[in-house]
Amino acid sequence: MKLANIDNNRYHSKLKQDAGVIVLLLALLYFSEIYMIYNILATIGANVPIPFTLMGLYILFIILLLGIETLGCVGVYNSIKKHMFEFEYYD
Repeated sequence: MKLANIDNNRYHSKLKQDAGVIVLLLALLYFSEIYMIYNILATIGANVPIPFTLMGLYILFIILLLGIETLGCVGVYNSIKKHMFEFEYYD
């Protein structure tokens, strides 16, 4: 591992850029999924009454879905941060 020749400021700057891309990805995922779920529920809800318990399951599903995506993106960020010097990721 050649840590002596690595520009730390450059690496941390690029890591911040990668974090911005990950946040943008999460925002896009959140917006698109919530928009689709809203449209589906609005269309179904206009024609068929949705029981309260079923609505609770929908909300639980949405929370789990967004939570799993968030954990995945945080895992990607942590992996990049952990291995960026080891693999000379930004060179």
